[in-house]
Amino acid sequence: MTQPTIITAQSTGYAADSDASSTTRTYSNVAIPANANTVVIWVTGDTTEDFESFTNITYGDSAAVRTHLVDVSSAAPRMMMASVFDVSSAGALTDDVTATFATAASVNTRLGIVCTTGFLESFFSTQDRSSQEGQSITFSPNYENNLFVLCNAADDFSGGWTYTTGTQIFQSTAGGTAVGVAAASQATNLSDGSKKIAYTAPTEEVTDFGVLFSTQRNPFATSFGPVIRPIISHDVIS
Repeated sequence: MTQPTIITAQSTGYAADSDASSTTRTYSNVAIPANANTVVIWVTGDTTEDFESFTNITYGDSAAVRTHLVDVSSAAPRMMMASVFDVSSAGALTDDVTATFATAASVNTRLGIVCTTGFLESFFSTQDRSSQEGQSITFSPNYENNLFVLCNAADDFSGGWTYTTGTQIFQSTAGGTAVGVAAASQATNLSDGSKKIAYTAPTEEVTDFGVLFSTQRNPFATSFGPVIRPIISHDVIS
């Protein structure tokens, strides 16, 4: 079996229609190609989580089924929320994304989207108040059939942002402060089967959302059911 791929033409950044004070941000005409099975959509804003936060991300067409919504950022780093959508039965889509704020605010924002032929295997999140060098390593026993994607949000990309390990998918900034989003992928395995993506940053507040995509819809399924089963305790009567 082969690894999934990134659909680069539709994996990109979007500006909000308006960043004027409001409880919502609309990103118009966000495109999802017909051959995508899963997409990750994330949003960031030019303020800290303790001042403002995202509460929701929705895609206008119901054929895109949201499976996960993750508030990635903690109090200090730039606000970030990520969502995962199953679009395997959707076909080609073009519709608006709406991000919701906890309170009305005038904040520069940016949306990122990664479209892939793969299916969600797992994800994680991290954040750093003062990042200069970031590195994420992930492992799964399904490493021969998965692809690692790192979705980033940062305070200011204008000072230089470089992926030193992995392949950049895109980089997109918003407003004069250059708050923005970026993403990279990694298909190559290290000697132990793990995958690594690393970057250098200009000492900025950074939040990361890492995802493993698998070629299989359920990589841990077998003919007799899931490999990983819930632990069920029983009272043993001797």
